[in-house]
Amino acid sequence: MNQNEDVSNTKKALQTLRSRGVFRAKDAVKLGIPRTTLARLTEEGELNRLGRGLYIHPNSPIDDAERDFALACARFGPRSVIGGPTALFHYGLIEQVPVQIWLLVPTQKKTTSRQYRIIRTGLSSKVGVNDNGSYRITTVERTIAEAFRYASKIGLRTAVHAARKALSQGLTTEQKVFEVAKKLKIENHILKVWEAVIA
Repeated sequence: MNQNEDVSNTKKALQTLRSRGVFRAKDAVKLGIPRTTLARLTEEGELNRLGRGLYIHPNSPIDDAERDFALACARFGPRSVIGGPTALFHYGLIEQVPVQIWLLVPTQKKTTSRQYRIIRTGLSSKVGVNDNGSYRITTVERTIAEAFRYASKIGLRTAVHAARKALSQGLTTEQKVFEVAKKLKIENHILKVWEAVIA
């Protein structure tokens, strides 16, 4: 491969990475950008380094919230999902902006970062999850179901308020919430208190 072909391939790879938002060094390597080139592109301002092995194109089309979500999912791996109060706020079901980004992660994941609040879970990372390409977030239905599942962390009053709001605004239905809860095997957490929602 001559130098012109190398430059052309790097430009194509950069365009692909631009649309991805946050990406890992290994994603760039798969597209044909060696780690040495990655370091050079960062020095030249063609890429921004966000943390160890994590990058973003400076002209990436994702907004600040998406960037934070994408960075969180990239840091915690492919089975991490934005959830809890962060998802509740994302869907407009609570008014207070969460101080930390809440994520559902596999049981072996840990963090000392105060930027994130993780819920370690063995529940599926596919059921009730929207994949937005650069990050994954729980659906409205799963977000509500898990608000009851993790009521000791989130607050029962918050869960009830969010469920009422989602139903009254037509964002979901009672049936859809229970369908997701059943798939996750957490419907008992909702059944105990659902009367408070529909009262």
